[in-house]
Amino acid sequence: MSEHAFETMKLCVSAYLCYVRRIDTTLAEIAEDIARLEARLELMGVTYEGIGASASERDKLPEGLARAAELHDEWQGEMAHHADELAEAKRLCRSVHECRYVLWLHLVERRTWDATARKAGYSNAQTRRLAEVGVRELYAIMPERWRREPIPNAAPH
Repeated sequence: MSEHAFETMKLCVSAYLCYVRRIDTTLAEIAEDIARLEARLELMGVTYEGIGASASERDKLPEGLARAAELHDEWQGEMAHHADELAEAKRLCRSVHECRYVLWLHLVERRTWDATARKAGYSNAQTRRLAEVGVRELYAIMPERWRREPIPNAAPH
C-alpha cells in the first residue's frame, strides 16, 4: 500500500488528536461542573448519597441533587461512549513511544513546543523532529476512519 504525503498524514493525525482532546476536555468540564455543584451542596449542608437513585426517587430530591445526578449520568454516558477511544489513543501515545508522546503533549495537552521540549528533555528543534516521526508512526496505527474522514477524497499515492 502506498503512503499518503506527509502533509496529508499530518492533517489526519492532527484531526485525530484534536478529536481526542475534545473528548478529554468534555469529560473534564463535566467533572468540574459536578465538583462545583457538589461543593455548593456541601456548603448548604446537603448530602448527595442518593445520586445513584432511580428516576422516581430523584423526583423527591432537591433541585441541586437532581442536577448533580444528571451531571453524573451525563459524565458516565460520555465516558461509556468514548472510554475505549480515549484509552486507545492514550495507549498509542504513552510516554514510552517518545515520538508519538510529543504529539500528545503538543496537540492533546496543548503545550507549547518549548514546554513540550522541556517535558521530553530535548531541544525545541529535536522535539519537532521527533514529532515529525511521530506523525508517520501514529498515522500508520491510528484508527482507520481517521485516515479517511479528514480528507475523504485523498487517495494514497
